Amino acid sequence: MFPPTTLSALLLLLPALIPLVQSYDFSPTLPASAIPDAQKSDWCDSHSSTCVSICGTGMGTDLLGVKVNACSYKTLQYECICNKDNLKPKMELFHYTVPGLMCEAAWKACGKTNEGDKKMVGECDNQIRKKCGHRITKDQQTKNEGLYGFFKPIKGGGKAGGKKREEFVA
Repeated sequence: MFPPTTLSALLLLLPALIPLVQSYDFSPTLPASAIPDAQKSDWCDSHSSTCVSICGTGMGTDLLGVKVNACSYKTLQYECICNKDNLKPKMELFHYTVPGLMCEAAWKACGKTNEGDKKMVGECDNQIRKKCGHRITKDQQTKNEGLYGFFKPIKGGGKAGGKKREEFVA
């Protein structure tokens, strides 16, 4: 057993012996209130276009078409349902959707919050960026490239897990 004075000295040193652990939520979403209204509008427009690209227009040889295509500019709540078998596409897999753009914004916010801390910025990449949808529809490949200045394609071998954006052919 330690004498009381030695124990007191150890307790005083304990905080210095335990490395400081920064905490961050690493959530791939942000509250809708954190997104400017103009950006919400752009995101919903892009999301709705992606729904149509995935489901199709229902014209000509395109037999699917959209059954439900909704996005709230205020809350960023959305729904996309295709006519064929009431298919609900996994919108989080696509970049130009509300969840895809939200994830990119959360990744950017994480990097800004942890700026200067390489380890934490790396965690932003590992915990958030890797989870972001990177697929784009064929017709969006060139249309939306410049719309969102913070979006940079993930290329193989980078910190973000080496994922490449995938093209979805609808």
